[in-house]
Amino acid sequence: MKKAIQRGMIALSAAGTLGLCAEKGNAASKPNVIVILADDLGYGDLSCYGATKISTPNIDRLATEGNKFINAYAPVSICSPSRYGLLAGRYVWRSSRHPLTGVMAVGAPLVFETNRLTLATLFKNRDYTTACIGKWHLGFGEGDNPRLFYDWNQEEIKPGPLEVGFDYFFGLVGNTANEPRVYIENHRFVGRKPGDQVSVVLGGTQIKPFVKEVKPWSPDAEFKNDQVATDLTKKVVEFIERSKDKPFFIYFTPTIAHNPITPSAAFIGTSGCGLYGDFVQELDSNVGTIVAALKKAGVLENTLILFTSDNGGIAIDKNSSEFMIKNYPANYQAAEAGHKICGDLRGKKHSIYEGGLRVPFIVRWPGQIPAGTESGAVLCLTDVFATFAAILGEDIPENAGEDSFNALPVWRGLTGASVRDNATLYSAIGNYAIRQGNWKLIQQGELEGKNKFHGENKNQLYNLADDPAETVNLWSSHPEVVKELSGLLEKIKTNGRSRPVGN
Repeated sequence: MKKAIQRGMIALSAAGTLGLCAEKGNAASKPNVIVILADDLGYGDLSCYGATKISTPNIDRLATEGNKFINAYAPVSICSPSRYGLLAGRYVWRSSRHPLTGVMAVGAPLVFETNRLTLATLFKNRDYTTACIGKWHLGFGEGDNPRLFYDWNQEEIKPGPLEVGFDYFFGLVGNTANEPRVYIENHRFVGRKPGDQVSVVLGGTQIKPFVKEVKPWSPDAEFKNDQVATDLTKKVVEFIERSKDKPFFIYFTPTIAHNPITPSAAFIGTSGCGLYGDFVQELDSNVGTIVAALKKAGVLENTLILFTSDNGGIAIDKNSSEFMIKNYPANYQAAEAGHKICGDLRGKKHSIYEGGLRVPFIVRWPGQIPAGTESGAVLCLTDVFATFAAILGEDIPENAGEDSFNALPVWRGLTGASVRDNATLYSAIGNYAIRQGNWKLIQQGELEGKNKFHGENKNQLYNLADDPAETVNLWSSHPEVVKELSGLLEKIKTNGRSRPVGN
């Protein structure tokens, strides 16, 4: 990886950029960094990506002042695996600490191995102040068994974000509907006093248990769903204000646009497609509040802002099942009003198709990234890890960032630059896919229950340049492409890494 980082730094120098972090502790040359990871935000949810029923001027401004990517992928089409991929630079299916399908339980043990280098650790190594604010969903406590559940009655909630490189944590264990519905700040429930008891009610079976309910010491301790976005944004603003005199890294993970759809009162009725659109517009307003706070603190021009989503959106329409329409009424209402959550892409969250995996991805960095740039380069959320390592001047050891490639030259819009030769993708139900150039191969899987979503569990091949909606399966007509991509996918799966050692 050292050579790859050097190439990125050479590209920076050739473009006339000031050297970045030549020595540890050189605060004057360090950009502040904010990664904003939206939740279930679809490829078509932003006006800068084609939405007409939703207005997102603050996020659009990030795009007009930075680089917008149109072929950026989540590594997995569901939440916790993609979050692991972003923070570890590694495909989650390589880890035994996460289930092979679906998401991890919010109270499962911490998904990161104790010696795993994380994105937060990279920044800590360069003397940044680091914060995780928002949805965590990567586990708490110790143990290798993902079926274990954390004892929420303990006084201190750890290990968690503070044990993987963050100096400060304020947020939720998972989504707003997940138990416990109480904010955690650092190692403690907010408002909990010595002696306050937390009770846990389990459901399911002994083999497959789940946390049915976590009752705090008082119902008043629980957060209000329609206030979560405001509360989390306020914490980001406060962190910026108290950290402005030292380089900082913020991993901000709002819960929008994940179900339940609960915009605050000020945003209800503001969009052209019901509560779902109102919710997305609240997210956009929160981004505007953060940008304003950076400007007020005098650090906006020295701050890199990355905006993206953990996976595709929940696109519901009249062709969806009765179950989905009933359980996602706001998403269905948005579709009926003419909004396309995933744009014109096939599929949605959970699936192996583009709608489940392709996400908005915008990077703004004044003086370093040309304004108004749009890139068709293929990249993955796992690449965030190696790219920030390049910016920080950090070498990545062989046992870290195994699936992360330095995207810095592409972020900067350098002509002819590329990130990776291919991207390996994974669905919530265990299907693998690989994209190389315009080709996308989907491999039939072997895990149980794989036919229940989208009819995706079959061998498929698409040319995304000619068929971005994945309508014509070319598997039988291009056996040479199938052979090449199938062999490459198996190599990546069995090698334990996709980034070559030493790059």
